[in-house]
Amino acid sequence: MTLRRVRLAGLALVLAVVSGCGATAGAESPGAESPGATLATAGTTAAEPATTTAPLVLPGAGRTAPVSTPTLGQTPAATAACLTGSSSGQFLRTDGSGLTCAGQRVALTGFTFYPALLGGAKAWHDPSFPTYIDHVLDMGAAAGQNLVRATDQWDSGTKGQTADDPTVWANMDYLLAAARQRGMFVVVDLSAFRWLLASQGADQWQADLWTGFIGAVAARYRDNPAVAYYSIVGEPAPPTTPAQLQSLLDFYRTTSEALRQADPNHLITVGGFNHMEDHPELGWWQAIDALATNDIVAVKTYSQHDLDLMPAISAYGQSVGKPVIDEEFGMPQGFGDGSFAGGAAYNGLATGRGPFFESVYSSGKALGFAGFIFWNMGCQLGPGSYEVSPSTPSVWSVVVRNGAVPVAGPTPSSPPLCG
Repeated sequence: MTLRRVRLAGLALVLAVVSGCGATAGAESPGAESPGATLATAGTTAAEPATTTAPLVLPGAGRTAPVSTPTLGQTPAATAACLTGSSSGQFLRTDGSGLTCAGQRVALTGFTFYPALLGGAKAWHDPSFPTYIDHVLDMGAAAGQNLVRATDQWDSGTKGQTADDPTVWANMDYLLAAARQRGMFVVVDLSAFRWLLASQGADQWQADLWTGFIGAVAARYRDNPAVAYYSIVGEPAPPTTPAQLQSLLDFYRTTSEALRQADPNHLITVGGFNHMEDHPELGWWQAIDALATNDIVAVKTYSQHDLDLMPAISAYGQSVGKPVIDEEFGMPQGFGDGSFAGGAAYNGLATGRGPFFESVYSSGKALGFAGFIFWNMGCQLGPGSYEVSPSTPSVWSVVVRNGAVPVAGPTPSSPPLCG
């Protein structure tokens, strides 16, 4: 089944997150990637969005997170070694089936960071966004998570967006600093550049339009120890012919090679795939994931088909010596928190959210998956919302129980994570 995130215009709620969120509003729905961004350096003039292969320059380093004392004591020693590193220190590596830091295995569990209650992409363009960033990262820490994947810095419908928007990159810098201080890694997800190109009427899959953007992002973050890995862009339409497969291979080869050349420090995944059961005669996702510059096999889980394919994906990862990460999974609240709400199944899944999340974690762990990222952390409530918070107690307890960082005692309630 085709899964596409519904970007609802006119979300009615903008919260004061300092006192917690938690009202009902229009919901996002996962499955599609978001538009990407371009970075700039201090003192430069904002460049036009990348439409040629000319080098892109991003704005200068943005604000840092005002957290006086890092909470790295919450994380395993190996994880802390990477997060406290520098350009000459440790970065995450693979050992063929898992992720490591300083030679020790690192388990990763995390969440996507999509500000549904603040209108999605437009929130990244707001100088006050760090307040929301802190709130959601505090939720992640309370749930024992150590990985965050930030998405949707641009959308496909807003005109005048630029890849080097200084507010966007100041907010991204803040998120990386704030995550690091909470003992969390960050997936630098480049997929929103796709939507930025779409907003300009450009070809989203023309590789030479990506290389300047990729080089600028890599120059900004190649020495940042909070980066877990880069994710280029997932969810391509499955190819139906050898020629279409070759086009995808060329795109991912060009973009991943450009990224590896610009940043040799960090791991790369071409992106999380879905519909992987389609056109098995082409072996399309296997061919792309086999690229030498792709370090991680990333998948997305939103259906019974996706769950059923997990053993085959794990076996493939083992055969090519690459770890597997479930980069995105989730289910709308309307299907029930603990037990199935009834009615039509969700993509073949006649179950509540808590049991579905437990199936993803338990199956993935048994198959040796190296990490998990659910969609999405936040306080939004509504039948179409995918968000997870203490206000959705069954799925929240599953997330906490499976978190990479042990949580001592109940979720803090003062101040409340969701008011």
